[in-house]
Amino acid sequence: MLVLSLALAGTCAGVWLWLSAQASVVRLAQRNDQIERQTAQRTDALRAALDGAEAEVRRLGVEAGVKGEVIQALARELRTPLTTVMGFTQLLQANVDAERLTPRQAQGLRQIEAAAAVLLALIEEADGFVASGQPATAGAAQRVDLRLALRQVCDGLDPQARAAGVTLACPPAASGLGVTADPGQMRALLRRLVENALRHARSGQTVEMTLTRQDQRVSLSLHDPGPAARLDRADRPFEPLDGVDARGGTTLGVGASQRLAERMGGVLSAAADAWGATVFTLTLPAATGLVSGPGLGQAVVLYVEDNPANVALMRHAAGGLGLTLHAAATGAEGLELARALRPDVILLDIGLPDMDGYAVKARLDADPATRDVPVIALTAATSPRDLRRGRAAGFDAYLTKPLDLTALAAALNDVLIPGLAGGGLDAEGRRRA
Repeated sequence: MLVLSLALAGTCAGVWLWLSAQASVVRLAQRNDQIERQTAQRTDALRAALDGAEAEVRRLGVEAGVKGEVIQALARELRTPLTTVMGFTQLLQANVDAERLTPRQAQGLRQIEAAAAVLLALIEEADGFVASGQPATAGAAQRVDLRLALRQVCDGLDPQARAAGVTLACPPAASGLGVTADPGQMRALLRRLVENALRHARSGQTVEMTLTRQDQRVSLSLHDPGPAARLDRADRPFEPLDGVDARGGTTLGVGASQRLAERMGGVLSAAADAWGATVFTLTLPAATGLVSGPGLGQAVVLYVEDNPANVALMRHAAGGLGLTLHAAATGAEGLELARALRPDVILLDIGLPDMDGYAVKARLDADPATRDVPVIALTAATSPRDLRRGRAAGFDAYLTKPLDLTALAAALNDVLIPGLAGGGLDAEGRRRA
């Protein structure tokens, strides 16, 4: 009986344990089903939230892209009339000996030049803001008058300098100071250096600038009033943050300017002067000197441009260079005149009313009568994408508006004077040898 009782008790205990285990399995299965349902619901909610966030990001991206396109379009439209303003200013200054201005006229011309420089700085800041979200690209290298570019930068920053009580001592005009660079990037580099010095300067101080040429290098020395104590390490001025400015705010270093100078084949260095200030020295390759000769003076030039003011400017410039200029207002008219005239060079605007300049260039290349005629692009399209497209199109030069007449003369020399023609631009925007 005892054994039977023990067996019965063991059986009952086993059944109870089995039933308990089965109940636990059922509860765990139910709990697992509940967790899976909750996980599925939360996953669906997260997926919906993620889809909504992605849709919002796409919407904001499209909206930002549209805003960027609007800003670029406005900048392009402003560059065209600015070409007329700055171009005629350069012509008047170049002809000052032949057509002497009264003191009042000279002062008025100087004010026009300064106002145009301020507008150009605003346009380039807008372009730079939009381009910051685009892939970087090498600029279109051309002859840049370093003194003129520095003068434009100083004029653009003059309101800030006056407000701070600081004098920007831009060097006087001099010959032989041309460098090979992208004009927009060159002005951006100079603006960063001058802005940096302006932030360090106290009221009553002067930011001194000197330009020199030695052999095939042109150097700009800019005396930054910031203390030379910042030069405890050679790379200190080129760090992202550079201490505090003269008014207590944090200043940015000029590391980006150093990298930009290197991309243009130059060097930006810093040293201390005898008065304890910092001297930034920018050294760049000098541009090839302009060559005069019968090849340029006897040249026939076709200018395809729909803006009458820019055509008038080009007629004045061509007259000063001894060129014979013909103008066309549309792409179709330009193609017809190119076949009829067989010009020595074609100056081609990109934004034409009937077809863009790229289509005109493609048709010129496809026609045996015009495929060998050098084509120089004159355009207000300056974005990285525009520069890449212009480079791929095979232009002999890509000049951006507002047009520097010295750069135009250099480009004409390159394509018209035997031995200087470069055969277009390479992948880095430099003229091919």
